[in-house]
Amino acid sequence: SSGSIVLLAPRAVRRRRGVSMVAKSKKVSRVPAATLRGSGSAKGEPLKLTKAGQPFLSCGACIATSLQGSPCCKAVGAPGVPYCKKHMQSGDPSLRVVKHPKAGKVLVAARNLPQGYRIPLWGLLKRKKHVTEKAMEWAFDITGGWMLDPTRCQGSLVQFCPCPGPNEAAALTAESISSNRGGRYGHWPFVLRQDLPKQWQVTLQYGNNSKGSDAFFAERGIQRLDVGTAAHPAPRRKDA
Repeated sequence: SSGSIVLLAPRAVRRRRGVSMVAKSKKVSRVPAATLRGSGSAKGEPLKLTKAGQPFLSCGACIATSLQGSPCCKAVGAPGVPYCKKHMQSGDPSLRVVKHPKAGKVLVAARNLPQGYRIPLWGLLKRKKHVTEKAMEWAFDITGGWMLDPTRCQGSLVQFCPCPGPNEAAALTAESISSNRGGRYGHWPFVLRQDLPKQWQVTLQYGNNSKGSDAFFAERGIQRLDVGTAAHPAPRRKDA
């Protein structure tokens, strides 16, 4: 509605670039080792972790981490989703959704998160021709006639990322799409551009850049505002 900030515009996000964020947190500890756990996995099998302390997306292990930074490493709950069944329902514990005075619900860091931390958007795969006009507002176009719809997947937390305001920067940037086409689910990985302190908002550009975000809000008759608050700051543009 007029006067409020739209939480997510997937079709506008799909080609966005964003500007470099300048916020830096204290040094974040790295997790040196982990093993794949859970049914369907080779128990005790050593896993390589990213510099951000997560299993790699392609290894079949849950990439969620605890508030202490320990990776879950349980077997994924479904093909195309890089989270176990538990974290498909609850989301990554290192992230949380909070109420915002102007933007409804927004995603924030539940602990200090390191540069390179991956936060994939995941959801149901649907053929574009089977997506209703209303659902198209929320579905991500992942090319090839496929759409990714996260709205029925409560643990898919990227859908709560707010758009940075005119003086703010995107915390996330996109990586290559992994759609697992033909299956029930798919995901699109996003990654933190720099360290993000605890309680800071996980912002995501709506559109290719800040001008694209301006156009998105203007088309809907909504004023684009800075979303950072005292309780939950947002990364600022270098030129702000």
